[in-house]
This record gives sequence, structure tokens and C-alpha cells, in this order.
Amino acid sequence: MSQINIQATRRSLRTILSIIFLNNLGLAVVYPIFTFLILEPHQILLPAETPLSQRMVLLGILIAVFPFAQFIATPAIRRLSDAKGRKFAFTLTLLGEAVGFLCTGAAILFMNFFLLIVGRVVSGLFAGNISLCLQTISESSSDEERRIHNFRIVSNVMGISFVIAIVIGGILSNRELNTFFNSALPFWAVAAYSIINIGLVQRTFIEPSPIKGESIKYCRGQLSQLINIFRTKELNLLYPLFFFFMLGWIIALQFLSSFLIVHFEGTKMMITLTFISVGLAWSIGTMWVNRLIVRYLSSKRILFLSLLLSTTCLFLASEIDNFLLFFHFMVIIGLFASLAWANCLSLISAKAPEDQRGELLTLNQSVATLSMAIAPLFGGLIGLFDIRTIYLFASGSLLTSLILLTVVSLKNAKK
Repeated sequence: MSQINIQATRRSLRTILSIIFLNNLGLAVVYPIFTFLILEPHQILLPAETPLSQRMVLLGILIAVFPFAQFIATPAIRRLSDAKGRKFAFTLTLLGEAVGFLCTGAAILFMNFFLLIVGRVVSGLFAGNISLCLQTISESSSDEERRIHNFRIVSNVMGISFVIAIVIGGILSNRELNTFFNSALPFWAVAAYSIINIGLVQRTFIEPSPIKGESIKYCRGQLSQLINIFRTKELNLLYPLFFFFMLGWIIALQFLSSFLIVHFEGTKMMITLTFISVGLAWSIGTMWVNRLIVRYLSSKRILFLSLLLSTTCLFLASEIDNFLLFFHFMVIIGLFASLAWANCLSLISAKAPEDQRGELLTLNQSVATLSMAIAPLFGGLIGLFDIRTIYLFASGSLLTSLILLTVVSLKNAKK
């Protein structure tokens, strides 16, 4: 491949990474915003007499609709890509995301809950292009080593984009910092970034060469793909392990704002700083700490220890009455959870049949997206009893992952 072609491919991949960055922004930017809009009685998004129990359920639904729509739209977007090309599919979906973010901002401006749901559904549906992004990165990798390198970059981008999303959502929505800021502004900003990505796609994205048989392979429904991968002998316990880990971690993350508001009377700045600190701990864990400790410990040992410590710390955090102590526990949990995530995926990659490794990240994303859609629904219903029970449930979900890992280890020891 000539130097010019290599540079063009790199520019194309940077554009795909920018789209992944956008999708993560759209998912996480709501965390410091929606909780205040739903749970605070003085907000007019819901009638003032709406009880806290109903507000928790509505918050769970509002958070869940984006990843749920993203999950169900993925096969249709893949079919669109096969029929019209990926540049067309990316352009259309980015335009759809921009419309969804603009709709969300308008809903907040006019304090219309139904329009807010519509905006999140629309933006989530078109964010289903995430699997297309991952598929493109996999196909553009010249060999397994390059694929691993590219996917490590994807993981770093996802971690960094989470922190940036919290900064944008927490600061641009905080009127106390500037009278120009409001809760709709972050969505205008993300919509503008969607338009910028359309320009990047038009200018730099290179349509990949079609791979024979790939259309049929990638157009199967996501649920059927997941069911088939669960039946794979080497992976039939590792993916449930990953699912329960993600379920517990996502619940802990998505309802962090709610816990801080209800339990500590948290301010928007307190919530923003907590999220940023947890996100930084996650990024540091995946980018530096894990690379250091894998030199001395196996992935399975790191996964066991990190799940054990995450479960213990999350359980203890649910009983803490001091905010500073809770804050430090959450940062520690963020670090341990990042190690669990990285090494769980490492085990899956090592155990997967060679002919499935190219689509592993797409399948991993499907499992993660499904857990993101289910987690807020569970959290909203569990929160009907007591806000603390959300974190008890989350720690129980991580404990389930730990038990599954123990079963996997015992099965391997018998062989």
C-alpha cells in the first residue's frame, strides 16, 4: 500500500473514531442533566406533585430509550449500508442524530417530557451506526496485531469521551456559572458536532472494499448473534459474566446523580466533579494501570481481584453517609471496574474461535448496549423502595459476575 493510501486510510479511521466519540457523547451527556430535570420538584418538566417513586421510574425510562433504540436499529443500519454504501449510511445517521439532539434541546427548552422521549429515541436510533463503525475498523485493520491496536484506541476514545460528555453536560447546563448556560445548550453543542462529522465523512471517509459474504453475516439480528455466541462452548459463560458486570456497573453509573441528590442533597457541580473523577479513574485504569499490572498477573487473576474489590467497595458505598468518603469509594470503584472491563474483554478475545475475532468488538458492544438499555429500567424500579437498594442491586450483579468467573475457572481446572 502506498504512503498516500496509508494516510488516506488513517484519515478515514480518524473520522470513524470521531463518530464513536459523538455517540458516546450523546449517551453520557445526559447524566448530569436529566436527574435534576426529573427529580427536582421545582422543575416544571413534570407536575410538582409527582412523587419521587414515579420520578425514579420515569428517569429510568428516559435514560433507557437511547441505548434500547440504538440496539434495535443496528441491523437496519447495516442493511442500509449494504444497499447504499457506508458513506451514505454514516451521512444519513449523523443527520438523524443531529435532529434527535436538536429535538432533545427543544424539549428541555419547552419543558415537554413527551418531546424529550422522542428526541432521545430518534438520536438513539441513528446512533445505531456504532456497530458499523466497529465493523469498519475491524475490516480496515491489516492484521490481528493492527486490529488489537485499533480497538485499544477505540477503548481509549470511549473513556475520554465519557469524561468530555460529563464536562459538557455539567458545565454548559449550569446557569450558576454563566447566565447564557442552560440544560438545552449541551444538546445544541452535540448537534453541531454531528454536523461537523457529516463534513468529515464527506471529505475523508473512504468506502471500504466489500467482503464476500459479509452482507449476510452482518445483517442477522443482534439477538440471534448473541444467542449463537452464547452457544459457543468457549464463550457460553464469559458473555453472561460480561453482561452482569456491565449491568451492575452501568446501574451504579446511571443512578449516581440520583444517589447524590437524594442521599447527599448534591448540587450540579458536586455531581459533575464526581462523574469526571470516576471517568478519569476509568481512563487511567484502562490506559495505564492495566498495561502495567498485566506484566505480572494473568488476565483471569486481574479480573477476579478487580471484580472482588469492585463488588466489596460498591456494597460499602451504599451504606456510606459522608459524601467525601463516598466520593473516594466511587473513584476507587471506577478504577477497579475499568480493570475488570479490560480483562474480561481480553479473556473473551483469547477464548473466541479465530473466525469470530473480527466481529468480537461489535458483539461486545451489543452486549454492553443491551445492558445499558436494561440497567436504567431495573434501577428505576428498584429505586421505588430505597435509593440505597440500587447500589445493593448493582453490587449483587457484580457478585454474579464473580461467581460465574469462579465457575469458569473450576471448569478449566478440571480439563
